[in-house]
Order: sequence, then C-alpha cells, then structure tokens
Amino acid sequence: MTHTRRDLLAGTAGVLATSATAGCTGQLRRIAGERSLEKGGYAAFFTLYDFARHVGGETFPVENPIPTGTMGHAYEAGPELATEVASHELFVYLDVEGFQRWALDAAATIERDYPGVELVDALDGIELLAADADHAHESGDGHGTDDHDGEHETDGHGDHETADHETADHGETGTDETAADRSGVDPHYWTDPVRASQSVENVRAGLEAADPDNADVYAANAEAYRSRLEDVHATFEEGLADRTHGTVVLAGHNSYRYLGDRYDFTVHSPQGVSPHAEPNQDEISATIDLVDREGIDVILADHFGSNDLANTIVRNSTASEVREVSPAEGTTAEWNDRGWGYVEQLTEITLPALQAGLGVDA
Repeated sequence: MTHTRRDLLAGTAGVLATSATAGCTGQLRRIAGERSLEKGGYAAFFTLYDFARHVGGETFPVENPIPTGTMGHAYEAGPELATEVASHELFVYLDVEGFQRWALDAAATIERDYPGVELVDALDGIELLAADADHAHESGDGHGTDDHDGEHETDGHGDHETADHETADHGETGTDETAADRSGVDPHYWTDPVRASQSVENVRAGLEAADPDNADVYAANAEAYRSRLEDVHATFEEGLADRTHGTVVLAGHNSYRYLGDRYDFTVHSPQGVSPHAEPNQDEISATIDLVDREGIDVILADHFGSNDLANTIVRNSTASEVREVSPAEGTTAEWNDRGWGYVEQLTEITLPALQAGLGVDA
C-alpha cells in the first residue's frame, strides 16, 4: 500500500480526539479484534465508485455510500460509516483537504490502525489545477495533453471551499504530497476524461494489492474502461471543434475547469469553485455584460444545483436558453434506470450542453 498520509496524521490528532471520532476509533478497534475483513470495498462518492465497479466487475464488489441525488462534497457521514468502511478490504477516496472531511478522517484512522485495509488515493499522479482566488471567475487554458498514461503531476489538490469564482490560470501543482499540502486547489479533476483515466489506473493498482490472485481480471477490466475513456476524450475533441466562441457561462458551482483546461475553452462563473459561495450583484452584472458582449445564447446550469441564477441571467441579457450540465459527481434514479454512469453523464448530458453553450455548428 502506498502511504500518502503520514504527514497528515500528526496534524489530525486533535480532530481524531473529538468524541464522535474517538468513539468511531474504538468501534474500529473492536471490529479489527473480532472479525476478519469483509470481501469488497467502498468508494467515497459516485465517481470513484463508478471507476471501481468497472475495474472490480463481478470479482470485487464496491459500495457507494452517498445517497442517490446527492453529490459527494455535500454528504456528511457519521462515525458508523467509517466503521463500515474499515471492515472491508479497500477504500478509494481523494486525499485532499476540504472536499470530504469524513473520508479523510476515516483514511487517517485506517492507515494508522488497520494496515489490512487497502487505501487508494485516486489523485495519485494526477496533474491538478490551482484554484487561484486572484483570478476569480474564469478558467480554461486548454493545455490539451492527450497522455493516456496520465503522466501528470500531483500537488495541491485542494480545498473545495476556498477558491473564488474564476481562474484563468491553470496553475498545475507538485508531486507526492498529502492532503495537508493540497490546499487551495480545485478538486474536480474527474470532469476531464484523460485525468480520469489515470484515476482508473490508481484503482486498478489498489484492487491488485487487495486481491492479487485476480490481478489479471482487474488489469483487463481497467484496460477496457480506459479505452472507453479514450473514446470519450476523442468524442469531446471532435464534438467541440467547430465552436463559434470560446467562452461558456455557467450560472453556479464551477466544477468544469478541467474540461475547459483540456478542450481549450473558458468557463465563466459568477459563483466560482466553492459550492458555498454566493455571487454578489456586481458579479452577476459583469456576467450579464459578458453574455451580451460575446453574443452567448445559452447559459449553463449544474443539474445538481438551482437554475435560479441561470434564469436571472437569461431574463436580463440577450441569452435565450438554459441547459444543464453534470459534474458526474453524483447520480439520479432516472440515470440509474437508464444504466448511465460517469461516461454517459459526460457524453449524454454535459457534451450536448457545452456544444450549445459554445455555439457549435450542428
């Protein structure tokens, strides 16, 4: 197991000493002493679960603890979930501050006390974007590296609650750092299918470590799924090629900077990266001016958020339509019924909306 959290453990001692987490730790110790690990594992939210279920297949069952209709960052788990996670063979999570506190606490306790549980940091080796508050609102340089092997650098993946609004500078960050070092960075790397492919490889390595007897199965499954992600990448490149302008306006939580970075368009959001930020009137007015100036006809809104801001912009600008995009961070009952996962959310929901938002010629 690759240990990525040693530096963080000392810093989390105070957190782990709280009554709730201390009670959880005691429960975990009782589990370790009374029964062996259960087959399978947990992933911290839908996206990681979808990666893991494709790699594990029928051989290695994986659970998603986040309720349908809820995004990963919005879910607050109690100590009983950490207890359940620690009773299984594997836990896939993001080793980054500010995104899922419960997952960091569970991983810290597991690494310290339960070496039999394989921890998989899905961020390992992935190039991450700094959430630069000095460049609030806009994002997207589109470096467009097409490296299937994910030869990216890991660093500063950050605080889901610290960045403001727009970031025009992709500001990649360093390597081999823990959550304590990954502050002030945009955590939504998975919206880029190229970066997602590296995350799938991280999951494969974790499953192989947890269950080496079936390593060939996991390797074949991962290769097949990464091939699908290559196809998604090619579809986005082709589907966004004939755009009439280079800026989309997203009226809400900006989870899409990595798409802009990959495919060379700018995402303007009056709200920014943090789901807790609220745009002020000046930021909304500036967005309306941008829409009128650039001739943007379609305003984007996050499926898991409110359309109120998008509708306000349409009413007060030359834009005429609101289209929804998905950050592929959660799922819905309808999408589950259709058999849609991460791939389908990108290709069936987000890509058509981006094409409309960028004025792609039909």
